Amino acid sequence: MTGLEKIATDEAIKAVAEKSESLIKSLFGKAFNETGEMIADQVKLRRFKNQVSIFEKAEKYLKDKNIDVLKVNLKVLAPMLEFSSYEEDKNLQELWAKLITNILSKPTSILLQQNSIEILNKISNVEAKILNHVHQKLRLERQKRCNRENDTERLFYDNNKNVKPEDLRLDWFTFDISEIGKELNISLDNLETDISNLVALGTLKYDTEVEVTCAEKSSDDPSDTSLDIDLDVSDYTSIRMTKLGYVFVEFCTQ
Repeated sequence: MTGLEKIATDEAIKAVAEKSESLIKSLFGKAFNETGEMIADQVKLRRFKNQVSIFEKAEKYLKDKNIDVLKVNLKVLAPMLEFSSYEEDKNLQELWAKLITNILSKPTSILLQQNSIEILNKISNVEAKILNHVHQKLRLERQKRCNRENDTERLFYDNNKNVKPEDLRLDWFTFDISEIGKELNISLDNLETDISNLVALGTLKYDTEVEVTCAEKSSDDPSDTSLDIDLDVSDYTSIRMTKLGYVFVEFCTQ
């Protein structure tokens, strides 16, 4: 039996199934008759099929890479099994499979694993595509800037200094929301809603600009050094990718 099969037969699966059934019973009470039992069975069957689909893909990734399975912390294992079982979208199931593969094969922090599970559980297929698109644009812009800096060093300073993409900070790069919408064929209204969710999850952040429009003394008293300052805080038209967002995308795609 492989490590993945051991996880799939873990008591955590039974606990998840029992929790689902008890929740349905508590909600519907006496109305939870034969019809309710049938609905609960269908829900459990669908969740089980989702898990099987995801675990089969994860197992294939592990076998293809000939990777031994790492021990998974219960704080990570339980939500991973539960949340992945709810996913019926094929594209997101693929992300779950790769996320599970990386959790089982790469020694990463429990906090990163927990955050990645929570994010993947809360995003839609469209939001996942937006994140991946921004990630690809960021990697491309990083590489372009890296090449420019290396060319400048060689041309003007006769220096063989080799700047790597990972040397460039993520928050140096901003992306226009309307441009992303055109590239992904998403309406601006829907895109703004999706990005708001991704911002709330900590994967993206708005490139907010703060402008001092007026700064003057608050009184004529020479001893009073305080200033009245008017700030213009604006720009929800461009975004940056956070470190968490960048790592999350790589954790679910590579």
